Amino acid sequence: MWRTSKIFCFCFLMVHCVWGATLEPPTIIRTLNSTDVGPEFVAFGGSSTSNGNEMNSGKPVEDAKYWYNMAQKQLDKTIKNAKKNHEDGYRRKARNIIIFVGDGMGLTTITAGRIYKGQYLKHGFGEEEKLTFDEFPYTGLAKTYNVDKQVPDSAGTATAMFCGTKADYGAIGMDVHRSKTDANQGRLTSIMDWAQAEGKRTGIVTTTRITHATPAATYARVYHRDWECDSEVPPEAKGIHTDIARQLIENSPGNKFNVILGGGLSPLGAPNTNEKKTQPWEGGTEKVCSRTDDLNLTQKWLENGRIRNENRVFVQNAEELEEVNFKKVNRLLGLFRNNHITYAIGKEKGEPSLKEMTEAAIEVLEREDSNGYVLMVEGGRIDQAHHQNYAHAALHEVYEFDRAIEAALENTNAEETLILVTADHSHAVTLNGYPKRGSDILGFANKASDPMPYETIMYANGPGFYDHLANDTSLGNNPINFWKNFSTISQEQRNSLTYRHMSTVPLKDETHGGEDVIVFANGPGSSLVRGVFEQHYLAWVMSYAGCMGPAKDFDETCRKGAQSSAMLAAMPLMTLILAVCLVQFFK
Repeated sequence: MWRTSKIFCFCFLMVHCVWGATLEPPTIIRTLNSTDVGPEFVAFGGSSTSNGNEMNSGKPVEDAKYWYNMAQKQLDKTIKNAKKNHEDGYRRKARNIIIFVGDGMGLTTITAGRIYKGQYLKHGFGEEEKLTFDEFPYTGLAKTYNVDKQVPDSAGTATAMFCGTKADYGAIGMDVHRSKTDANQGRLTSIMDWAQAEGKRTGIVTTTRITHATPAATYARVYHRDWECDSEVPPEAKGIHTDIARQLIENSPGNKFNVILGGGLSPLGAPNTNEKKTQPWEGGTEKVCSRTDDLNLTQKWLENGRIRNENRVFVQNAEELEEVNFKKVNRLLGLFRNNHITYAIGKEKGEPSLKEMTEAAIEVLEREDSNGYVLMVEGGRIDQAHHQNYAHAALHEVYEFDRAIEAALENTNAEETLILVTADHSHAVTLNGYPKRGSDILGFANKASDPMPYETIMYANGPGFYDHLANDTSLGNNPINFWKNFSTISQEQRNSLTYRHMSTVPLKDETHGGEDVIVFANGPGSSLVRGVFEQHYLAWVMSYAGCMGPAKDFDETCRKGAQSSAMLAAMPLMTLILAVCLVQFFK
């Protein structure tokens, strides 16, 4: 009996040693200093040249190479820490990846959105409610600054998340070497390029224009985010930079997308002249560019399908979307407004919800004969509502965003799908005062008897300043007189969809916030999301977990293939057997 057990243990030890050896990363990775997360930060300095470039002043240039190096070291640090804690979840690989971006969804917005959801659904006081992604097992904090801005915009942050490189304010798919007069300078690749190279299907879903900053960063390389139509490209860049809409239809990776759903008929040269707008929403985001080159890019997209003998479908309303056979169509284009899709609390007839678009996208992308898929879903109008101090609209967009995430969880396999939920940046919105438990999140923060009532949701700046400014703005000796008394604002006015919450600095558009944003992660690769990291690290998480792009060959895990959940679950038992065997073997 002893001889048999000794032979068994000897065999087990040999197998364990051989198998364990394959878990070790290459020597070049092992010899990195685990405390060396990245190069010392030095702000990119210099003066602007006439073509919009930055000139290096002897300091490290924060270009793609710089940020790639930093992300690689962050990934190495995260994996080494996992090994120290005897964790092997990082080795699990994702067949599918879905990244949800709540544009402008900072921590205050998440908290207020959670309360709003509970109160909207009448689930109790509201504070105890949970958003779907609250249940995700891993979280981290992403630092959102742009290369040249302390408080960022959506273009630079989306470029970071999708291209793995921090960028300048306004840049789409280009690093700091971007040039107005050279469209090839500073060009980057994105998670969609990486996915398509591995035979994965790809797609984007958004409530904004599909040419807007966040979705554009998945496929476009252009000097400035505003160049959505040919009419917006300035004279010095004409014939050099192709507008974002054309890049989507004509260039890779956009022209290979299997799903494109959102707003933006006008930038594609196919405006709906019969479109209705029943609610007078305000702000710069309500304006949209139009083409001057007479191109109808939706028709070009369909013609490309005929040339390639592909099953393509173009839809323009919810009814047409519902009639699509998602399992048979190979490529689906859905554009539902000339501009952005309307805020969900004032949805126009014929507009699908973000949940419905997400469900459609997953059905089109999921194919047994493919190598999986990568999908970006944006709740884009959270941001735009905040810009106008439309607190009610913003919080309802969070609710709709949450429904889309819930639908994704229900329609995917958690064992093979990595789902990330995050924001590109925050906003200058506060959740303040001492309201009682269960108080209306859109209501007041103090006692009605106080001489100056104020709201729980308020903004540091924005157009709400003017809406609450008293007719007689003389402060005198009483600062309370500076503001309208809420008794002069009727409940009907406060219930209006376009009611603006109070702000303290007058601006036409409220600004973004600069604090870190939360990243929630679920599924294979989710354990890589922990601690505080630079925002561009998220692209490397997707690259490593999805075996695509620059982190595919970081170590041997993609070459060896994904370890099964059963094997990972068995590892603690195997460790116990190993210990018993060691004792038995050396008796």
